[in-house]
Amino acid sequence: MECSCNPALGNWTICRLAACVTEISWILRIGSPADIKLRAMVPGYTEIVSKRLPPEVFRPVLSRAFWLLAYVPVVAACTTAIVRLQLGFLSRLAFSLVIGVAFTCIGILAHEVLHGSVVEARWLRRVLGTVCLAPLNLGPVFWMMWHNTHHAHTQDPLRDPDNWGTTVDLPKEPGMRFLRRFTGPHSLIFPILLCTGVSGHGAALLFLTQRQMNRRQRIVTLIEFFLPLGFWVFLGLWLGWVHWVFFYLIPLLIANLIINSFVVTNHFLNPLDDGGDPLASSLTVTTYRWLERLLLNFNYHAEHHLLPGINPKYAPQVTRLLQELWPDRYQQMSHRKALLAVWRTPRVYFDQVSLIDLRDGTRYGTLGHGLNESKKSSK
Repeated sequence: MECSCNPALGNWTICRLAACVTEISWILRIGSPADIKLRAMVPGYTEIVSKRLPPEVFRPVLSRAFWLLAYVPVVAACTTAIVRLQLGFLSRLAFSLVIGVAFTCIGILAHEVLHGSVVEARWLRRVLGTVCLAPLNLGPVFWMMWHNTHHAHTQDPLRDPDNWGTTVDLPKEPGMRFLRRFTGPHSLIFPILLCTGVSGHGAALLFLTQRQMNRRQRIVTLIEFFLPLGFWVFLGLWLGWVHWVFFYLIPLLIANLIINSFVVTNHFLNPLDDGGDPLASSLTVTTYRWLERLLLNFNYHAEHHLLPGINPKYAPQVTRLLQELWPDRYQQMSHRKALLAVWRTPRVYFDQVSLIDLRDGTRYGTLGHGLNESKKSSK
């Protein structure tokens, strides 16, 4: 679907979500056309890998849903301890950390559910998605709009809502112009973006696209936004705002921090889109195996973009095939190293394969194009 927005009009952010808004009918049914588009874009990778995988890999993994039965009691128990017990600051902060990790895992589970890799029934996906996204104050309908647009147009500077754009595509919105001032290397705003990125970016995109939606679309997406927000505000009024800081606000920041520490490594170091090649536009990061399991294999991102409909439980099998079949194309890096590389490089693209520091014009390479050389040529 071609985007009809004119970049010259200043609708830089809205333009990149226009296509998904016009396809809201299937989103309201929790369909997955982005998966179909991706399969059509890269038939070589997908068909070859799919033929080498066992049939069970392509079935939903219902057992993943039961993780919710473990996380919710943990959140409830820690919240009760914060509210009822006479705890010191450090003790309450420790419980906040546990809740934050639980929020993280629940949010990652929502990602699996809404991709259809946990349950088949669309109504059940939406119910579970609503519950799992509530800690991050997001709703499943808008999340599907946002995330499927990203999948269908990964690393397209005009159409990927998670891309910072190029020097040519300078945004007209004051908010985006302001934020792009801080996208250079070693940005002071980087830690803040990590702690607020998922919830804050989602809320910003939701309200920026309201004018592009019809009445039904606005009602659905706004209800899904304000309903969980109202629930958390109610808990603050009922249990006390000091407690609320420890059982919701700090855990929310922790969850955003953990999720975003992986999200920013997914594509920010890759070159821009080149014919829908998920191995060129996506990066898989590695970490401790126990952490990978705790976070439900959320780190296997190239595998996810290649086969978004399969459960991440099977991602290691896809990894082995990619390393065997395309060792020169498949990109993998340690989580720590990738996060440091994101911190040390700017986010705006100068051209297809290089990034630029808008402050002084210094250019940096991307994965496969001089990233390890650190700084490239100046202006």
